[in-house]
Amino acid sequence: MRLGLLSDIHEDTARLSSALALCQREGADRILLLGDVFQSGDRFQETVSLLCDASVAGVWGNHEFGICHQPDAVIEAHYGGPVLDYMLRLRPRMEVEGALFGHVLPSLDPTDLTQPWYVVSFPETPEAAAAEFSAFPHARMFLGHYHRWAIATPEGLLDWSGERPFRFEPSQRYLVVVAAVCDGFCAVYDTTADVLTPLRTG
Repeated sequence: MRLGLLSDIHEDTARLSSALALCQREGADRILLLGDVFQSGDRFQETVSLLCDASVAGVWGNHEFGICHQPDAVIEAHYGGPVLDYMLRLRPRMEVEGALFGHVLPSLDPTDLTQPWYVVSFPETPEAAAAEFSAFPHARMFLGHYHRWAIATPEGLLDWSGERPFRFEPSQRYLVVVAAVCDGFCAVYDTTADVLTPLRTG
């Protein structure tokens, strides 16, 4: 299966449209969201409409936490209807084709906004990576949040920053950050070939 991966849209509808079209041209069977749809609310409805039209499923980020996780009456009144219906379908994490997809690091709880989502850096050493790889058993784990490309193994950060496709080794475990749509990026992960292809939307 070919999975299109979108992270950190932040209501950039122009780049989102380009990313969706690019994923479709690359033959994505499904497109997954890795969180952070919301920014200011100015283009929120349009952003959600684009995601709905493309049947994008996925997870919430910290920017829309209060809309997706136990929204209060004020949120329900403001975003009622199709927008809220879509956002409530987003999950804290999801598993597809044996891989784990989320917005924040595996060791953090995406249902608890008091956790240090902003101050915890992506693991670059074996010591920092240990907690992430012990949190879940998956061999492939993908997230957004950091607005960069990065791949770590239990041995630490790899020398890769999205400049070329990355072929995963079958016997190795990986934690992958997908760069932000709002910065002009998306990706396709081929679960059969076990290859991640970074894409530039232009």
